[in-house]
Amino acid sequence: MRPDEPLPEFRLTARLVIGLAIMTAGFVLALDSLGLVDGTVVFRYWPLALVAVGVVKWLSPPRQINSGIVWILAGLALLLVTLGRMSFVGVWATLLFIAGANIAWRALRPPLRRADAFAPGEGFDTVAVFGGTKTGSISPAADSATEFKGGTAMAVFGGCEIDLRHAVLPDGGAAVVDVFAMFGGIEIRVPDDWQVVNRGNAFLGGFENKARPLPGAQKRLVVTGTAIMGGVEVKN
Repeated sequence: MRPDEPLPEFRLTARLVIGLAIMTAGFVLALDSLGLVDGTVVFRYWPLALVAVGVVKWLSPPRQINSGIVWILAGLALLLVTLGRMSFVGVWATLLFIAGANIAWRALRPPLRRADAFAPGEGFDTVAVFGGTKTGSISPAADSATEFKGGTAMAVFGGCEIDLRHAVLPDGGAAVVDVFAMFGGIEIRVPDDWQVVNRGNAFLGGFENKARPLPGAQKRLVVTGTAIMGGVEVKN
């Protein structure tokens, strides 16, 4: 770094918190091997790292409030388990509470974000609970200028297949798809000229972006949301 080059801006991120937690775990193990601390006592509090990740996601830009709440609640539930104040049945109850709260929030949110406010080809709102759904967004006519504006998908003990390969976005345009997967999976197919920006968060699950855009692609699809013991996959 040159003397006149400004220092990079410090940002507290979830990755930094996880790195510090792993580093602390190694330090505690080293002290335990030397007989200086009792590692079993310290490691009872490991779920606090999950709580810290949730707080960072909630407060640090770009703010991810829903994801932060999931991490905080999961961390607190596991902390009660390690302290002997809750059984794993309570953890399952917490996960079911989170899933139910997410479903209720989607049902009660303002109608402007609901799929019934979309014209054909503009968006979707799909839910799969103990089952599967297939949906797509297609411009109603080959020469139509109908622009895809985004959508939402939720899979709980089920699966959603979403085909956006015929959706329309202008050059430089962007759309947001918000997803929630719990013990289920969501698959999204996108056109070759779309770039995919992954802003999803996973807790014992996964977000995977397999899309390979063409060189110079200027259209963007932003994928947000949460996967809890489930998976979200985006591909061409």
